[in-house]
Amino acid sequence: MISNKDKSLKEIFQLFEATSNLVLSQLDILIKAIKEDNRSGISEAQLEILNTRENEIDGNEIKFDSLIIQTIVLYKPVASDLRQLFAIYRMINNLERIGDLSLKIADILLEIQDSEFFQIISPLFRKMLKQACNMVQDALLSFINRDVELAFSTIREDKEIELLNKKFLRHSIKKAEGLIEANEFILLAEMRSILSSFERIGDHATNIAEASVYALSGSNIKHQEISRSKKMAILKRKSGK
Repeated sequence: MISNKDKSLKEIFQLFEATSNLVLSQLDILIKAIKEDNRSGISEAQLEILNTRENEIDGNEIKFDSLIIQTIVLYKPVASDLRQLFAIYRMINNLERIGDLSLKIADILLEIQDSEFFQIISPLFRKMLKQACNMVQDALLSFINRDVELAFSTIREDKEIELLNKKFLRHSIKKAEGLIEANEFILLAEMRSILSSFERIGDHATNIAEASVYALSGSNIKHQEISRSKKMAILKRKSGK
């Protein structure tokens, strides 16, 4: 017979999976909106879907607060379960912020996607968004599949997004030198805001991957530079060798 504690833990994991899928579906809408063969971009209908899903994510975050506190108070989970719960709580906070950023990006895209300069720079947007989305997906899979190595791989990818953002910034400065009309400066600022949001999504994916490492191995690597020797020690600890 399944205990009440196990039922509660199962409910938390199911809600985590549902929330993860909601966030991934938001990112998928953005990817499709700026695909190379998509000339229509983001639509009002898609923006409405993003808003609806964002409300669901916010509601799930509130449910998590209640479920996790209830599980800890009523069932006194063992240390390994507590570690999982704290890691999930951290992941949910980051997922909620990714959802917020997805909606912000869509709002800006709706305003600027028809501009000529956006069409010129959109290949970089696609590359950066795809990389950020892959990071989120891999970070979540590392936890679901209990794959610490995938979590470390996700953390390493964060540097690439930072490099792409700097590339756009250099391009923007060069472009701005010949601009005259104020609305073009506003356009550049809006696109810079989108790329900063991509970078922040990558940061949140890194946070999720770090929480995954903590849940799976018990090692808290938040705000730390991970040497090869430390990484190997964590992997050995997780495998029990």
